[in-house]
Amino acid sequence: MITVEKCTEHLAGMVKIPTVSNAELAKMDFSKFQQLHDYLRESYPLIHQKLKLEIIGRAGLLYTWKGTGESDQLPLVLIAHQDVVPEGDLSLWKYPPYSGVVEEGMLWGRGTTDCKCNMMAILEAVEHLLETGFQPGYDLYIGFGYNEEVMGGEGPAAGLIVETLRDRGVTPGCVIDECGGVSKGNRMGYEGMIASIVVAEKGYADFELYVEHKGGHSSVPPKDSAMKLLAQAIIAVEENQFPYRITESVKANVEASAQLSDDEKSLLLRDVEGNWDKLLPIIEEDPFLSALFHTTTAITMASGSEQANILPQKASVIINCRALEGDTLEVLQKHFEDIVPEGVKVRLVKGGNPPRASKLHSHGYDLIQSICEENYPGIVTIPGYMLGGTDSRYYSDICENVYRFGSFLSEGNWGPAHAANECIPVNILTTGPEFFVKFITRY
Repeated sequence: MITVEKCTEHLAGMVKIPTVSNAELAKMDFSKFQQLHDYLRESYPLIHQKLKLEIIGRAGLLYTWKGTGESDQLPLVLIAHQDVVPEGDLSLWKYPPYSGVVEEGMLWGRGTTDCKCNMMAILEAVEHLLETGFQPGYDLYIGFGYNEEVMGGEGPAAGLIVETLRDRGVTPGCVIDECGGVSKGNRMGYEGMIASIVVAEKGYADFELYVEHKGGHSSVPPKDSAMKLLAQAIIAVEENQFPYRITESVKANVEASAQLSDDEKSLLLRDVEGNWDKLLPIIEEDPFLSALFHTTTAITMASGSEQANILPQKASVIINCRALEGDTLEVLQKHFEDIVPEGVKVRLVKGGNPPRASKLHSHGYDLIQSICEENYPGIVTIPGYMLGGTDSRYYSDICENVYRFGSFLSEGNWGPAHAANECIPVNILTTGPEFFVKFITRY
């Protein structure tokens, strides 16, 4: 039976284990992940008795629940990530970040919202179904990675899980990951319930622009220093932005969201293509809309010499790119190479092509929507779009129906993910597992 008490206890137990990821695997404490795995075995005994569990990579978890074969549905994959970001400044936390304490009606700690709550929701649902004797007619897989927060670091765990499934010939009919979900409260002036089923996300890439120079003493500066060339390159990047354009997933998201408000901008956004000329100046001045409609470039890091009186032998900056569908790594690299001055080199540090957008209507999407409409009468469903990234981007290689839907009800009172005082209301903790029970049994 799914209860608030069990959900709270199990999520608190997960939060108490600091499974912090790092871009360098050697700097990760994998004993904490082993501790989490042991806790999951204790908390969900039926899952670990009846499902096959494999360790993928250093600490990835892949559960397989074989179906009866009575359904013609392709396999279902439910995913989340075990890792969390560092706690940051401890003095800013109202309660210790790994205490898992319940106070003021909230469960506090790092990972409560991002995204150990989703791990808990999936596992609570499956454990409950096993208690009732349920077995799906299709195959169900559960995948938990360990380095989502560092974009996969030296080796993406989610990518390894996908590779394992691909090697076994598994073609999922639907994948569900974090983000999106059900919200209640003020959004664009709309006070009702909204279900956001995220169908697409931007690609991620870091490029380095660098200049190599002979260096020397700053008292005898050359005419064209490394820093001068790099500064010219920075200006070139800022002044040569990627063009604004319409993609189907962004169009669907914006036009659906615009139905929630009657202000002048929203009325124009209800028909993006028809009002494109009028919308362009609005988009250019609105940072959020601007990010939706073009590939963004943000210069986030810079390096030069180690001392003020030394001319650097190498000067560099990092450009963080969030790419729209179609803007591949090759497109990005060529763009930078074409605009920077001679002497400035371009290097891809890390990144991947934008994942393909998922279908706006499929068995999985429509089932999510119907469950939300059943649970929350009058709810409005919006095909969501993510500017950030999740592990689900790897799954788009093997599945055309990848949806980011967090399943929980949010009323705007969650503590911020990635910041101090991350927390989640205790009274909504059953909404996630209850959603997955309905989804698994009706899929």
